This record gives sequence, C-alpha cells and structure tokens, in this order.
Amino acid sequence: LIFHILQLFAFASLAILIMRLKLFLTPHMCVMASLICSRRLFGWLFRRVRFENVIFGILTVMSIQGCANLHNQWNIIGEFNNLPQEELIQWIKHNTRLDAVFAGAMPTMASVKLSTLHPIVNHPHYEDADLSRKSAKEVRDKLVELHVNYYILEEAWCVVRTKPGCSMLEIWDVEDPSNSANPPLCSVLLKDERPYFTTVFQNSMYRVLKVNC
Repeated sequence: LIFHILQLFAFASLAILIMRLKLFLTPHMCVMASLICSRRLFGWLFRRVRFENVIFGILTVMSIQGCANLHNQWNIIGEFNNLPQEELIQWIKHNTRLDAVFAGAMPTMASVKLSTLHPIVNHPHYEDADLSRKSAKEVRDKLVELHVNYYILEEAWCVVRTKPGCSMLEIWDVEDPSNSANPPLCSVLLKDERPYFTTVFQNSMYRVLKVNC
C-alpha cells in the first residue's frame, strides 16, 4: 500500500509538470480511490456510519461535477476543417499512382497514410539534426535510396515561430551549432528546388516536390 501511495505521488508530480503524463496518473488514481471500499482499511469509519451511505455520498458528490463536465462536452458543436490539407489529399488521390511513396513531416504523413493508403516515409527532422542542413543533392539521394517519389514540404516547419527562439531552425542552431552557418535546406527548396526536385502541387500550406532521379 505504501508503495502505491508513493507511486501515486510520483505520477501526480509528473502530471503537474507535463500535462500529457496524466495518462499515468488517472488509472492509478482510480485504483487508489477504489480502496475507499475496503473495510480492512476504513473499518473504523464503517463502525459509525453505514458502508452503503458512505459510498453513495461519495458517488453523489462526484456526479455533480461529472454531470457538469458532460453537459459542457455535449454543448461543443464543431467540425475540424483543414482546407489546405484536404486539397493536398484530393490531389494525391487523383494525380498519383497508388504505389507512389510520399515523405514528409510525421503529422502530415499520418493523414496521407490514413486518407490515401499510399506508402509513406517519415521525415526524421525531430531526430536527425544533420539532415536539416544537408545539401539538396544529399537529401535527394537519401530519398531515392528509400524509394520516395514525392516529398511534401511545409513552410510552417521552416519559418513560423510562436516566439523568439522557438522556431525549428533556431532550435536546431542550438542543438547543432557546427552547421548553424549553413543555409537551411527547407528555405533553399522554397526558393528554388531545381534540379533535384520539381514542384508538382502547391497551395497556401503545402508544396509537393517530385523527386528527380
């Protein structure tokens, strides 16, 4: 029991620091909450108050906030809309072979795979610091080696930043200072992708580059 209590505090601390880690806290908290029904642990309380009344009282108090949360969720009426991505998906469906291989950022590749069933290659810009500063020829050769036919370039990954020091390029300059003087590949491709790539589709957010073998 002491171990589980300490583990609960550890999970609670992680959830406070990183919101996504509440997925560890929630199930463990439910397990610990179930101990309120233990006569062995809370028998001293049940000698004075009926066991059923305690449980019913706890459930009643919890249901007040629970009902409020449910009503808030039921009142949310909306529809996710990403027109640039819809245009990209439709173009891929109608203008490429079924066996054409696409590469790009991980979130976009998930949508491409789910919506078009095309084979994909995830662009490892999260893990590979050198790749973001390599020449267009080196990246083209690597894509050809992976049998990639099209690369989906997103301008947002190159230039957009929420605040100073938080853009992808600025982060990589800190992580990989030896290549900070080299021009970022995505900016080079946005200006002129030739001769290693050819732009075959472009909208406000995405640019599809055909890999020239």
